[in-house]
Amino acid sequence: MKFTFGNLPSIGWEEPTGRLVELAQRAEAAGFDRFGVSDWRFYQDCFVVMTACLQATTRLQLESLVTDPYVRHPSLTAAAIATMDELAPGRVIMGIGGGIEQPAFWGETRPHPVQAVRETVEICRQLWRGEKVNFDGQVMRLHEASLHFVAPRPEIPVLIAARGKRMLALAGELAEIVHLASFFVNVGHHRQNLEAVRQGAQIAKRQTGSFEVDISMPCSISDDREAAREAARRPAAQGILWTAAAERYSRDRADWVRPTQFRVPEEVVQALSTGWDFWTQPRLPPELGKLITDDILDDFALAGTADECAARLRQIQQELPELTGLRLYAVPPAGQSLYQDYVDMIDQFETVIRLVNSPIPATTPAV
Repeated sequence: MKFTFGNLPSIGWEEPTGRLVELAQRAEAAGFDRFGVSDWRFYQDCFVVMTACLQATTRLQLESLVTDPYVRHPSLTAAAIATMDELAPGRVIMGIGGGIEQPAFWGETRPHPVQAVRETVEICRQLWRGEKVNFDGQVMRLHEASLHFVAPRPEIPVLIAARGKRMLALAGELAEIVHLASFFVNVGHHRQNLEAVRQGAQIAKRQTGSFEVDISMPCSISDDREAAREAARRPAAQGILWTAAAERYSRDRADWVRPTQFRVPEEVVQALSTGWDFWTQPRLPPELGKLITDDILDDFALAGTADECAARLRQIQQELPELTGLRLYAVPPAGQSLYQDYVDMIDQFETVIRLVNSPIPATTPAV
């Protein structure tokens, strides 16, 4: 199982850029395979942070988690990713999603996100193959463009993050890494997502197992079990609002239907939706956190001690054998400083990674 540390920089992060690089180094030492860098508007630049982390590590893969077709033209994204791959061959992943759940700060429109992702991937791959690109798509245009500074790099992997069925199918059709981005940690829901991925793969005549599949897992891990579970209520609340299509950017999504397995009471959804804006408020109000009972919390987060979190991940592995990786959306319990809290939790992750990836001892039949 490949482990990705990823959700920084994000809302509430106020540490200097060098701290992100230090966390990447610590993640590498703890056994993480990948370090995902977010592309939130007006935080530290995703590609600059990725480059700095690549230069400060030796094994760790770096991925944009995730960029989108609209914040930069695909040709510029292709050039940036190729630059990083030249610096650190084989350690760069272009992670991309629809980009519709971010503010439109400069009045930009984001039409046809599924088609835009498809066209972005095609433009990038043509440029990475060393081709001169003339492209007139439904969303994207590019004429007489080619990369002038690197040898062809067609092997750069693409991750497509998806929650809606059409994007899941596109990921199954095109991506080297399919990222199930739902925060709803429900096996039945993920099986439905995997069926959409399989249908997309069939279009391209791809076999299951020829590409990776990883999932997002909001998590908080600590020796103090209750502190970890309290911290996890914030991403759980975020996941509830996303899954219920009850926050500002998902309310109008025509492609989203609440999963049949969703069992959060409507009064809890309404209280979270009207009482908290996770895009602007880093902390979940305590009175709202109390509405997220333990059974609801476990549907939307991994939270507790390292041993119990590892045991739950092993159970998910057994129930969803198609999974090849986990992206841990880390939310540490409050402590001295946000940076130190992440350092402490990476130490906990080292234990989780070791336990999950250790061979299960064979049982000896009783005589």
